[in-house]
Amino acid sequence: MPEASPSIVRLRAFLEELDVQSSTLKRDPRGQTWLPPEIRSLVESDPECRAELGRFVDRELELFDSVRQRNDPMFAKDVLNATHSVEIAGSGLDPRVRSWILGLFYALATIAAYTTLAPLFGLSERGSVLAQARAALGLASEATSPSAWGLAAVGAAVALALLLAFMPCRRPSSRA
Repeated sequence: MPEASPSIVRLRAFLEELDVQSSTLKRDPRGQTWLPPEIRSLVESDPECRAELGRFVDRELELFDSVRQRNDPMFAKDVLNATHSVEIAGSGLDPRVRSWILGLFYALATIAAYTTLAPLFGLSERGSVLAQARAALGLASEATSPSAWGLAAVGAAVALALLLAFMPCRRPSSRA
């Protein structure tokens, strides 16, 4: 591509910084009213600059026409309607049922994390998962009687889970 002449470079540099309204460009596409005198004389004396100015005006008018939209008197209402909270799946459930479902999946996630991470911490060397569960419950002693501490720990965990599942909760009102 051939190098642009210095006058074209100067004109392009000026036009890049220029901000002219579309109505002014439509009314005066040759720049008689909105171009400064030195740039106007440059455009009038050089046919390449005249063609460059014509391309600039055409592109600017095309740009203005492509983004023009008609006025929408309901715009504010549409925006406010679009910002209303979205109904989340399961949010209409009874809070207790929802808590049970969430608790179940938290428990499943905990079990999955344990089975994945147990070998990293050396917990899988003690035997199978069933043997580990029996040991945690205190059922793995020689006398096969459950340990009081193991049963107390499991009972406390179950009581805490039930308390959290059935704890009444207040939902914030979405209506103002």
